[in-house]
Amino acid sequence: MEQAVAEFTWDEAEYKRVSRKYGWGSLTRSMLLGAVGVVIGGILLTLANERAGWILDGLGVLYILYGLWFPRAVSRTTWRKTPGIHGPRRLVFTDEGVATHTDVSDTSLKWEFYKYVSERDGWYVLSRTRRIGTVFVPKRSFLSPRDEAVFRSLVRSHAQTSLVANSRLDDITMSPPSAPPD
Repeated sequence: MEQAVAEFTWDEAEYKRVSRKYGWGSLTRSMLLGAVGVVIGGILLTLANERAGWILDGLGVLYILYGLWFPRAVSRTTWRKTPGIHGPRRLVFTDEGVATHTDVSDTSLKWEFYKYVSERDGWYVLSRTRRIGTVFVPKRSFLSPRDEAVFRSLVRSHAQTSLVANSRLDDITMSPPSAPPD
């Protein structure tokens, strides 16, 4: 059974940047809704001098502020209060699923849990929904190019993927693994 291994340790800035960018995508909808509320409220105030315009403006601004504040607050709190987030982590990907090992926990989830996998700026994002990332895997964390190639092959077999074409990695999975030297 082929497996891919990734090992890395978060630093605070990296964790916060990635979790804010990819972990809370659905809040964009909240901010968009807030902007629409502000625009409609402004139109009501301008054209009809309606009290509802003030209410929509106020709610719109609150939605926008919430969309800006929430990802920062959650990533900051998660970094401070989650045991094991600061230490090394090892992820093992097989046909069975994804095993995550840290100083304080060992978890294993079947591929059915991760419905979507996308490739982003130096990262792979595994998620249950299209909008919020669940597991972030830095490309630098794979132990070898073959590990990354096997990972890409596994996610294509088990999830809906949005991966950037990479013939170098895809060619690796086509060739058999090299035998260890005698």
